[in-house]
Formats: sequence, structure tokens, C-alpha cells
Amino acid sequence: ALPIWTVRLETIIQDTIREHGTLMIPSFSLERTQEILSELDSLVRNGRISPVPIYLDSPLAIEITQVYRKYPDYLNKHARGLIQSGDDIFNVPGLVLARTREESMAINTAPDPKIVIAGSGMMNGGRIVHHAEHHLDESRATLLLVGYQAVNTLGRLIQSGEKTVTIHNRPVEVRCRVETIS
Repeated sequence: ALPIWTVRLETIIQDTIREHGTLMIPSFSLERTQEILSELDSLVRNGRISPVPIYLDSPLAIEITQVYRKYPDYLNKHARGLIQSGDDIFNVPGLVLARTREESMAINTAPDPKIVIAGSGMMNGGRIVHHAEHHLDESRATLLLVGYQAVNTLGRLIQSGEKTVTIHNRPVEVRCRVETIS
């Protein structure tokens, strides 16, 4: 049986794909991003979700993921077993790495459905803010918060049900679905 958070992730992804929307996942560059990539890899490779473009839009997370690849002996037993069996758990089918500002900006005009993983995890800065600015007002988009959201961060404001937030000194309506997985 799959862990409950994996089942919820699968359902959220399936719903967003069915709506032809963008799934935004604000994530911390260290550990959380790699956990998400590994789960996405499992869901795609086991046919539980359809392959769609998955954008990792964080130069720091990309570099940290390379460190995880370089030192698999430090990963947990399950992850080591998958890697030893030949599965590159961090190379999800459909994964696109966005290192440059231009590559990041191009994601917003890429066709839906798509998944965007970007920092920062609480949405208090980083590339996720730009994606939120473009997609929060879309009813077919989903914002998936995957960790603690500190008080007064953009992530917490949205999680708390704010219908309008300020991004880059302008109001943005929150019309997308907002989901949380702890």
C-alpha cells in the first residue's frame, strides 16, 4: 500500500492534468525537492500518473540533486535499492531543468498540463513567486504546499484562504485550488 501522502499527491496531479492546468509546488532546495522528484518518478514509472512536463526551476535544487546522485550510499535503504536496480530516482520522465532566468520565464508560456517545482518552499522569494503571479488566478491551476508555512509568508497567506495576495506590489487573485501535504 502506498503512503497516504503519495496517494494524495497522485490524486492532486491527476486532477490538475485532467483540468489541463499548472501544478505549482513551492519546495525547499534541500531534501524536499529530492523527495518530490523521487515520488514523481515512482508515480510516472508505475503508470499511476500520465507523463507531463515537470519543470525543476531552481538552480540550487538542481545542484543539490547532483550531490544526492553522487553519494547514493547516504540515501535511505529504499532509495539505495531503487538506484541499485537501475532506477535514476531523480530523473523523472518528462523532467526539464531550468537553470537560467530565460528558461524559468519560458515555463509560464509552455503548454499545460505541467508541473512546476520551484523555490522557495514558503513562497517568500525565489522563482515560485513568478509562477504564482502567472497562475494563482487560474481556476484550473493548483498550488500544492508541501511543508510548513511560517506566519506572514506568502505561502501561509494563501494556505489560510486569502482571496487576494500582493505579489511584486500588485494584487493577484487566488482562484486556483490550494492543497497542502505535510
